[in-house]
Amino acid sequence: MKAFGLTLRIAAATLVLVALQSLWNPPSSVADLVYWLGAPAFSNLLIVLALALVAASSNHNGWKLSGVLFVLYFGINQLNTLDEALLFSVGLKGHQALSMMGKGFVTSLIFVPLLVLILGCWKNKPPEDTKPLLTRSVANWVGRILLGALLYVLCYFAAGMIVFPFVKDFYTGINLPGPASVLEMQVFRGLVYVAAGLVVAHGMKGHQARAAIALGLSFPILAGVAPLLLPNPFLPVYVRLAHGFEIGVSNFVYGILLGYVLTRKATPAADEEQAESAEVL
Repeated sequence: MKAFGLTLRIAAATLVLVALQSLWNPPSSVADLVYWLGAPAFSNLLIVLALALVAASSNHNGWKLSGVLFVLYFGINQLNTLDEALLFSVGLKGHQALSMMGKGFVTSLIFVPLLVLILGCWKNKPPEDTKPLLTRSVANWVGRILLGALLYVLCYFAAGMIVFPFVKDFYTGINLPGPASVLEMQVFRGLVYVAAGLVVAHGMKGHQARAAIALGLSFPILAGVAPLLLPNPFLPVYVRLAHGFEIGVSNFVYGILLGYVLTRKATPAADEEQAESAEVL
């Protein structure tokens, strides 16, 4: 019964997200309605599953959990998808990207609290028996943030070099940006990933493996698999499939690494009493 109830919650959340997105382009015929219940519904189901995994893994609830999921959903699925499409000039104009980003922002703002409510994560969760966490200096945090951005850039270019032979023909006729522009954009995108990773990892309370799994599964779904499932006038099917595989693998590896880099470890048993005393003081 518990699994059945969760299935109903996931299905309900998916339909809510489909309904919110369809408001920007309301179906005017049966064919339009069938379309919305096809590829967009399946894409949104994957998004809901990714966000639900993070929600179930986090110790946060209510508005705090909503904030975490908003940063993850909008930052990775919207911002870090549209900026890449705009960089490579695949036919998306600046005003179109801004319009899509604005719609995505509003949709995320409305949907995420509703998702938390539907999943039953609004009220306080049962407290976990978590150990005090090791403290980190400002320099340590800065180093980890920069490392997180660097790891993304490395994963991005490694995966890009592997997949490029499969999409080379498509990009031959496109005026590609220079290496410096690509690098700058990927550093920015890496920092967006790190920001999302930080808010997610903060709710894991020292569980590095839990954070790694949550980021390793949510990043590829939100950034590549879900958006590239949808037909669009800018990318042909074979390009979408190639990039979906590229992002799926590279973001899975990157998410796992980032989870371990950002999540603070619990204090050793010998230091627990001292850490607890320090917290009281």
